[in-house]
Amino acid sequence: MKIVKAGIGVLALVVSAGAIAEGAYWGGVAGIADFDFKGVDNPLNLGLRAGYVRASGFGVEGEYTSSLLSGETEAYGRNVDVDIRTLATYATYRTEGDWYLKGRLGLLYEDVSVGSASSDDLGVSLGAGIGYSLNEIYHLELEYTVLEKDVSYWSGGFSLRF
Repeated sequence: MKIVKAGIGVLALVVSAGAIAEGAYWGGVAGIADFDFKGVDNPLNLGLRAGYVRASGFGVEGEYTSSLLSGETEAYGRNVDVDIRTLATYATYRTEGDWYLKGRLGLLYEDVSVGSASSDDLGVSLGAGIGYSLNEIYHLELEYTVLEKDVSYWSGGFSLRF
C-alpha cells in the first residue's frame, strides 16, 4: 500500500509540474553571434524573447536580437564593423522538471552588415539548449542556435512566466 501511495504522490508531482509549466513568458537574451569565417571578431547581440508553452512542453516563441557591440574584420586593408540583426519565430519543446532540455525549429530573418555592405536572408533556424527553473516564474536558459550555414548564436536568456 505504501508503494501505491508513493506512486500516486510522484504522479501528482509530475502532473502538477506540467501544469505549472504552462503559460506565456517574456525575457531577454544575450550572446555571441559566431561567424564561421577566418578573421572575423564576433559581435555581441542582445535581444528580446516572448512565447507561450503548453503543459505538454510544446510551444511557440518569437525572438529579436541586434548587435550591441560590433564585431570586426579586415576588408580592403582596414578594419570594418560586423553586425547582425535577427527576427525569428520558433516552434519549441521543453522537457519537464526544474532542469530541462529545450529544442526549437523556426523561420528566421537576418540582416548582416559588414562595413557599409549589407545582406539579408530568410531561412530555417534550429536550436537546442538547457534550462533551469529558479521557481514558477523565473527561468534561465543556455542555448546554441544555428542561424544559417555559417553563423550560429551562443546565448543565455532570462525569462519571466506569467
